[in-house]
Amino acid sequence: MEIKQDKAIYLMGLNQGLNEQNVNELYVEYKRKVYTIALSYVKDYYLAEDLSHEILIKCYLTRDKFKGDCSFHSWMYRISVNHCIDFLRKSYRKRDLLYEDINIFNSEDAYNPESEVLNLCDQEELRDHLRQLPSKYQEVIIHFYFKDQSLRDIVNELNINLSTAKTRLFRAKKMLREFYYM
Repeated sequence: MEIKQDKAIYLMGLNQGLNEQNVNELYVEYKRKVYTIALSYVKDYYLAEDLSHEILIKCYLTRDKFKGDCSFHSWMYRISVNHCIDFLRKSYRKRDLLYEDINIFNSEDAYNPESEVLNLCDQEELRDHLRQLPSKYQEVIIHFYFKDQSLRDIVNELNINLSTAKTRLFRAKKMLREFYYM
């Protein structure tokens, strides 16, 4: 383990820049460790992958702050844990704010006949725009938003790849946006 530690310190080049090959070596060496830490916090494979990339970039950008007082692995571990905790704090705040906003719209004070008519008109307009989408985009939108299914459920039900489902959802939302902003 000490050999890897020396290699990491050498590759970090405290007083010199990293070249692309050295960055790739560090990335390959530490990506699995960082991914495992992120996965232990967020419990979602895709999210953990995104977080691990963010963490590795953060470590690269702040590499000059590593002074060698601790092992390189400990330094990266602490950055990984702090990043994951910060992420979870931010996501919980966003959820709370969203929940509070929904409660405002569901309150009795917000209900009136005018708002109901406007809501029905908006729903009808949305249905019309959905009908104009190609069927492969319609089904992904309907499953995701109206049936409240996750991307994994959609992939299993429609028998398509995850990347295909993500692409179709992205394109469908883009088409709907274009309908509204024409």
